[in-house]
Amino acid sequence: MNKKNWFFCYHSIENDEWSLPKGLAQALRNCGINIFEFAYKDPENIIFPENKFFIEKNINVVVSFNSGKCKLIEDFLLKLKKELNLIIVCELGDEPQTLKWNSKRAAIADLSLTPDYRSSLYWQNQGYNCFWFNHWSDSAIYKTNPGVKKDIYIGTSMGKRKYDILLKLLLGNSYVNKRCSPLENAYLYQKSKIVFQYARWNEITRRIFEAAACNCIVLTNRLPSYTQIETIFAHNVSVVYYEGLFDLIYQLIKFKMQPNKYKEVASNAYEIVINNHTEKNRASYLIHLINDLKK
Repeated sequence: MNKKNWFFCYHSIENDEWSLPKGLAQALRNCGINIFEFAYKDPENIIFPENKFFIEKNINVVVSFNSGKCKLIEDFLLKLKKELNLIIVCELGDEPQTLKWNSKRAAIADLSLTPDYRSSLYWQNQGYNCFWFNHWSDSAIYKTNPGVKKDIYIGTSMGKRKYDILLKLLLGNSYVNKRCSPLENAYLYQKSKIVFQYARWNEITRRIFEAAACNCIVLTNRLPSYTQIETIFAHNVSVVYYEGLFDLIYQLIKFKMQPNKYKEVASNAYEIVINNHTEKNRASYLIHLINDLKK
């Protein structure tokens, strides 16, 4: 089967021209896939194309990006699978926190993708064809910018999570925590020397990859070994992990005392992400997974 015509649907919550699924869709186009893009704003009110559309466009693969519960998506995908026998691919959203909503989609999908290693094992143990499809950085916006001076000591866009108040008290105006659009977020990272992260769900987050792509030192809480994060980023080599309050303060002191060492850490992380964890890498991997399906 020629698997070159794909229907790519996703929940669009950004007002910007860019979004994460949109960036991946463009990367797939660059790989030679003919993408029919379908974005919806309200998951409770979606009007999908009829079967005739898929037949006329010779679509053979349907990719769905949606985080959270959505019965309309489930019904739509099941209908396409039963009536047209299309290949169904489901990206399962922000697992592990959304895992409880994904059982029906994982069952419907010929191929499901999760950013969480634990969740991939969970779905595989249920008999579903699920792969670890880790977060990535979109090189269209998250990139180095020599024209932007790194004049923010620690920057983040994490919102009001643990240690936010502490960092404000310790660092004052040298610490910037700002919720913003993706384009503004990229500019914040380009201006930051260090990007701080606290993963409250013990999950590998996009923030690590996006900050690294902007040549920042990433300071994040140490995650459990089952996340497999240390197969990607090693402590004091390509990332800096902290374990609790006192270790966080200790790491901040070390940054001040050894600034050149941590520039090397940022450089190593940058190379890892640019070479292995961009939208281009994920697009190639997704094509490979689909081509390997026995249909």
